[in-house]
Amino acid sequence: MARTTILLEDDLFVEVKQLARARGQTITEVIRDALKATVKRQQRTRLPSFTGVGRSGRRSISRKAEEILRRKLDSREGW
Repeated sequence: MARTTILLEDDLFVEVKQLARARGQTITEVIRDALKATVKRQQRTRLPSFTGVGRSGRRSISRKAEEILRRKLDSREGW
């Protein structure tokens, strides 16, 4: 696990601290959960611009393009 430092406005820090207390979590856990959710949401909307270009000769590729790409992208760290 990597360690990093972030800067938060004072009011945001207070809100995160209150949320952590209400959830019974640490501030780190709240921030980590928020980052995971943001990254996951971005991954769902981010597809390569070349999707659907060309012909593979297999009909299932066009119908399953998003599923195939997601599986491949999920298997690569940092994508």
